[in-house]
Amino acid sequence: MHFQAQIKGFKQEGSGANFLIHVPDYDPMKKMPRKCEIRLDDGRYISNDQRRLLYALFRDIAYYTGHLLDEIKEIIKVEFMLDCKKNYFSLSDTDMTTAREFIEFALEFIFMHGIPLSKKVHTMAKEVNNYLYLCLVHRSCALCGERAEIHHADVIGMGRDRTKIDHTKHRLIALCTKHHQEAHTIGWLTFKTKHFVDGIKVDEYTIKKIGI
Repeated sequence: MHFQAQIKGFKQEGSGANFLIHVPDYDPMKKMPRKCEIRLDDGRYISNDQRRLLYALFRDIAYYTGHLLDEIKEIIKVEFMLDCKKNYFSLSDTDMTTAREFIEFALEFIFMHGIPLSKKVHTMAKEVNNYLYLCLVHRSCALCGERAEIHHADVIGMGRDRTKIDHTKHRLIALCTKHHQEAHTIGWLTFKTKHFVDGIKVDEYTIKKIGI
């Protein structure tokens, strides 16, 4: 059973809180539940930018696979709900957190299946927290999607043995040969200002996964 309820009050208790909840048109005397699952809605709904990015991702997948856009939307949505144990939701009014998680799931799907992203989508996706990480893991250029090399945004220095460097201390970004060369030519500060990107730090597990 699922109900939409209103929080009428709360009381802080230790590290948690007790809530006074009103469930319309429900009589607990008929069957008193012992457990419940609560999804707290903080009032932040999916943004126009999130919705626009999702439909751009669906279009790229549809173009690559030959399916209709609406078919792709439902296929990816169902896979997301099954994988993340989510209830059915609508892109018209879902919460911002679910939208963010769905975007990251769709991007992961695209990278795993080698689906090329349009230039416009690359520009939009740079705002997604997990995007630069996925580019590193899948060796996909963060700017154009071509096969990428790993660029150190922090200068390592000439003559240093890269096999003995702690790469977790350096910001990394995946760049194709063309953009990698550009970054070295014009310098990282100019490059990141021009392309609105920056490197990220990753843990040792990811360093081993990307093979540097």
